[in-house]
Amino acid sequence: MNRTFTILLLLIALALSVTAQDKPAQTKKKSGDPAVEQKLTQMEKDLWEAWKNQKVEPFKKAMADESISVGSTGVSGTEQAVNAVTSGDCKVAGYNVDQPQFMWIDKNSVLMAYRATQDATCGGQKVPPEVWASSVWVKRGNDWKAVFHQETPAAVKKSE
Repeated sequence: MNRTFTILLLLIALALSVTAQDKPAQTKKKSGDPAVEQKLTQMEKDLWEAWKNQKVEPFKKAMADESISVGSTGVSGTEQAVNAVTSGDCKVAGYNVDQPQFMWIDKNSVLMAYRATQDATCGGQKVPPEVWASSVWVKRGNDWKAVFHQETPAAVKKSE
């Protein structure tokens, strides 16, 4: 009887430890702030609008002094990304940003992933009409700053 009781206690302890390990992941997933997520979505859209209109100020305001951007032409820092906006190299007829998803790293850092469609040419070349993008935003003081951005062309869908 004593042995059965000991085994039962060990099984309960094991079950509780497994349940306890699941709770931090669930808590982390729910820790996102919907108001901040809405604000970051709008900030991303504002940057796309600034790109379309070749306005540099929104980029200077939203990007961290040191950031990394990854795109089809390689890796660039904040200064190169900001300069590219006003170079006149890109002509943007339209764009759309949708399907945002968020993963909170901690209370001051969030990864945002989304889909963007675009009708644009850069350097005389048509850009991919659809990309999957991600940005990492960090809170610095009272402001959210973009420290990382990347875009991956979406796979071309075969017509049926």
